[in-house]
Amino acid sequence: MDRLIAILRLIIQPLGWITALLALVTPVWFLIAALGTKLGFWDWPFGLVRMTLDIGPKLILACLIAGGSMAILLILYRVIAKRSFGVVSVPIMALLVAAGGYGGRYVYDGLAASRPVIFDITTDAEDPPHFTPAYAARRGAAERSLDFDPTGMAAQAEAYPDITSLVVERDARQVFRDALHYAREQGWRIGTASDSAGMFEAGAESLMFGFRDDIAVRVMALEDGRSQVDIRSLARQPVHDLGRNARRVERFLAAMSGEAED
Repeated sequence: MDRLIAILRLIIQPLGWITALLALVTPVWFLIAALGTKLGFWDWPFGLVRMTLDIGPKLILACLIAGGSMAILLILYRVIAKRSFGVVSVPIMALLVAAGGYGGRYVYDGLAASRPVIFDITTDAEDPPHFTPAYAARRGAAERSLDFDPTGMAAQAEAYPDITSLVVERDARQVFRDALHYAREQGWRIGTASDSAGMFEAGAESLMFGFRDDIAVRVMALEDGRSQVDIRSLARQPVHDLGRNARRVERFLAAMSGEAED
């Protein structure tokens, strides 16, 4: 019995260090993958695909195996030796990290499955707001063109039927100023803005990974004194935006209509 206890101690001690290291490294790994991509240290295929979706699940599985194995060995040692050995919080921490990782992936997969893959969202599919050559030049080389692609409009109409041109009972110039104010409040980077033309262009960046989107807003005066508001928001990278651009458009329309958003 003493020999078995000694063997368990020899296994538990190094396993504890490995488990603790995995529990600490795994969340830091995901953070580095996201921030490194956002700050431009590497491109999104490396940060998202390689680091997050390829290596990340392996680290989470390692946390689960190490944490579960250590928990079993600690319980076994307690039963045999009638006393405790090792740090109980280490396997608990590793199992919590693993649970968080699998929970995050479950949420991600659920969002991806519930939302269609649409890279270009607009309120006006017949005549969408366009971007100026000056904006395209400042934007530089990107992975997706600013040219409007109507192939996603059928999916948009089915998934987001409320995303249509907005008509408001306000003067066009005032609506344009309200739209510009809203954009600045949201942290959009304003590019070209013309009060006389009733249009502006902007860029936005996601918190994680720094995925960039391009936005064009157009406000037109109607003959009866009302104003029509249109917006277009498209993802630069060909990565499922999980409905990010659609939510942006919906929130913008709600703000311009004066409706409170849930």
